[in-house]
Amino acid sequence: MYQAVDATAGRRLAVKVVDDRYSGLIRHEAAMTDRLRHPHVPKVLDVGVETGPDGRDIGYLALELLKGEALTSVLLDGPLPWAGAVRVAATAADVLAVAHRRGVVHRDLTPGNVMITTTGPKVVDFGLAELIGSTAAPAGEFASPSDDVYALGALLYQVLTGKSPYAGVNRSPQGTTALRWLAPTPVLGVPGLPQAVSDLCRACMDKNSLARPSAREASLRLWTIAGNALH
Repeated sequence: MYQAVDATAGRRLAVKVVDDRYSGLIRHEAAMTDRLRHPHVPKVLDVGVETGPDGRDIGYLALELLKGEALTSVLLDGPLPWAGAVRVAATAADVLAVAHRRGVVHRDLTPGNVMITTTGPKVVDFGLAELIGSTAAPAGEFASPSDDVYALGALLYQVLTGKSPYAGVNRSPQGTTALRWLAPTPVLGVPGLPQAVSDLCRACMDKNSLARPSAREASLRLWTIAGNALH
């Protein structure tokens, strides 16, 4: 990622540059990102593939420049206060709900792909995103909204505790998908945490995908809890 200046418009923007191995996918990422048009997803400004000096293709994606830092960096100082953690997760859930309604599964919701900015959290990097039901995912798995909801539960756990729910779990050759079968059921011993937050986290990370709430339901429940915290 680079910070650049659009000489024509006079604005600063972020530019993602990929080599010839991924240049063919950059338009797909742009299409998945632009499909949302959500205030908590960076705007797509331009995308293309150019030929480099060595004759190889170079893909680029120009995006709205965000002012802030990745949630992973924020969590280096420890977990967020529970009310702030709930607002971050609620925003991510809202993005997922819109994505699912428009046929997109993010497939890579992690603290590294959430930016804490001056205008609130932003969900970034739709490089692995697929249309719902696509079999382009590894091992021929269907891209499913319930997988995003599981990742939302893992994100909520991490912002509340400062630790990954996969800590101590050996990585599997099958990748992140297999981890949900290995990770223990989350236990949230956070002082003052409403039981509703703990219950929702556990529901999102239920190993039975059919028992998980939808992203829309998770969003509504989280925003309700966040609103009650203000009173």
